[in-house]
Amino acid sequence: MTIQIKATMQKKATMTMPIKAITFDLDDTLWPLKPTLMHAEHETYEWLKINAKSLTNQFSLAALSEFRFTLFKNDIRFKNQISQVRKETIKAFALRSNYSEKEAIELAEQAFNVHYKLRQKVNCYEGVEELLSLLSKNHLLGTISNGNADVKQTCIGHHFSFALSAEHINASKPDGLIFDTALSRIESLMGQALDPSEVAHVGDDFLCDIVGAKRAKFKAIWLDGHEHKHNCIKKHEYQKGKDEDQSEGIVADAIISHIKDLPTALTSLKS
Repeated sequence: MTIQIKATMQKKATMTMPIKAITFDLDDTLWPLKPTLMHAEHETYEWLKINAKSLTNQFSLAALSEFRFTLFKNDIRFKNQISQVRKETIKAFALRSNYSEKEAIELAEQAFNVHYKLRQKVNCYEGVEELLSLLSKNHLLGTISNGNADVKQTCIGHHFSFALSAEHINASKPDGLIFDTALSRIESLMGQALDPSEVAHVGDDFLCDIVGAKRAKFKAIWLDGHEHKHNCIKKHEYQKGKDEDQSEGIVADAIISHIKDLPTALTSLKS
């Protein structure tokens, strides 16, 4: 029996699927989110000071931010719709500032466009451009994000064959729908059916990226180089519940401390 088990294990080891495609989280994986977001928030509020004085004379940036977070957290309509909740926030405060419904909607759209343009001005981590250039030679690359950054508008967008966001399919990681959609997109682009284990997902959030990817049968590489430790789940108030309960026992296929270590991790998955 022991020999048979060893033989089976050896056979499985020699049948390891090669990684044909790689999907990436964006924020805090390929670039730091906080500086970009803070800059976009500040500059959009400065724009409002010029174009909506009656609003900014009454309400601070902190008040807008608090309202937006509460709306996102409590209103199910906005669970996966970050862009829409931003527009809704400006509209709500414009109405409080005696704008008409039409004026409030127009102002919200204009303010969002200012913010969204700045949202794409990201500063990638060191080595990201070179890494993507290298990986794209032998792998199909895509992105899966819960945020609303449009990677195609960033300086590294040309490396990716597709980009999925929670807004587009109304589902957020770790929901399996977004990973299943990614697999279907990859298969369509490559013109062949794939085993999910032939796709590796890379991300910094254990719950969203690692738990989500592993449930979908992807290989999962955890970029644990930020504020959380190997044995911790990065928690968000709106994610608490069954997802965390079901994450017990799930481990990443590889853990890296810097995105530049990804090629080594991918090599380790073959052994």
